[in-house]
Amino acid sequence: MNPRLRYPLLSGALFCLSSTFSLPALSSTDAMVDLLKVLRDKGTISDSDYNALEKAAKSDKAQIKKAVSDATKDTVKVKTGHAGLKVQSGDGAFKFQLGGRLMVDAAFYDKDKTQLGNGAELRRARLFVKGTAYKDWFYKGQLDFAGSKVSVKDFYMGYHGFKPVKIVIGHHKEPFSLEEQTSSKYITFMERGLTSTFSPGRNTGISVASHGQQWGARVGYFFDGVKNSASPNGQGWGLTGRVHFAPINEKNRVIHLGAAASYRGSDSSNNKLRFRERAETHITSTRLVDTGDINNYDNETRYGLEAAAVLGPFSVQSEYMRTSVDTRGPGSDPEFSGWYAYGSYFLTGEHRPYKASSGSFGRVKPASVVGQGGTGAWELAARYSSLDLKDSGINGGRENDITVGLNWYATPNVRFMANYVRASTDPTSVVKFPTTGNEDVNIFQLRSQIDF
Repeated sequence: MNPRLRYPLLSGALFCLSSTFSLPALSSTDAMVDLLKVLRDKGTISDSDYNALEKAAKSDKAQIKKAVSDATKDTVKVKTGHAGLKVQSGDGAFKFQLGGRLMVDAAFYDKDKTQLGNGAELRRARLFVKGTAYKDWFYKGQLDFAGSKVSVKDFYMGYHGFKPVKIVIGHHKEPFSLEEQTSSKYITFMERGLTSTFSPGRNTGISVASHGQQWGARVGYFFDGVKNSASPNGQGWGLTGRVHFAPINEKNRVIHLGAAASYRGSDSSNNKLRFRERAETHITSTRLVDTGDINNYDNETRYGLEAAAVLGPFSVQSEYMRTSVDTRGPGSDPEFSGWYAYGSYFLTGEHRPYKASSGSFGRVKPASVVGQGGTGAWELAARYSSLDLKDSGINGGRENDITVGLNWYATPNVRFMANYVRASTDPTSVVKFPTTGNEDVNIFQLRSQIDF
């Protein structure tokens, strides 16, 4: 072939192929090389011609990459899927995501002595926006519209330019408890265990986190949540930290170990503290165990130990928590504790996905999706949980719950749940129900859930 014709031919071929194939995929150059091989094998071009043209094609590939990058750097990319609506600038420096969740519950109570009341409710109705700006700055705002008023959930900003260190400022979860760090979208049962009464939940403050492939750690300083205004003596405050380690962290096999601690105090001279918890159901507002107000509280220290394992479709999880309360003046200082343990099994072979960076569990993705010829994922689970709020003259009661659950994940975003709870108190709170004594309550509840 005449050398003068080689590069014009190559340029023409590349132009034609670029019009046929997607430029971002850069398939045109690979297709050109395949075409040259065919021409060489058929004897249309010589080996020397093939080598020269292949070299030119691969040289032009870098130029094509740069041209594509320059041409698309200001392009807005829009994506939808199980993670909601995502919008991203061409260079990836700016990202925006819109999403939410809806959970509708119904519950039926076979009461013992205390009236509970059947019913239904909008358990969660949340919308959120989150994103990044200039690559390293991030933010999130989330509101819940369930109930009679709008409540603030996550509302924070942060910086992760010092990877793997991440700094968060605003209203967000304190680093305490494996079950609390796992989103309500992904927890195994409709409600978290009885120990959730000891979890600080969301408050306003600053936290710093870091992680590796098998570990993570976060520590933060927090004031009270956004719903609590400061008293003349100031808000309560807390210092909370959590560490976790996964000696085994594979796709279908996980061992998780963790520990957390939280010290909380107040500058107020007349501060009050209270622990109470529902019987792993939410529609009723009645708490069978309740310490009532603990007056003259000075500070408290909370501890938590956690462990979990995933072995293919089978998983187990457990936590133990303890709280020590110091009060001003004479008298004993009470200590309260609780724990839970549960196991789950996917009848259809899926597994619980683990995130080592946060030490929590994520979204279950069915192997076959309803609506695409599949039957979804089916999971059986059982949990035992115990809470003791009776110590040093505080008669908040003791409760033991047995929960059995069935989950159907129709799609990665749609889930239906059924829970049976057997709640037993020994005794019921003497503070709130002085003449009730022991109780045994049967609860059957259902949930329909979708998130986007």
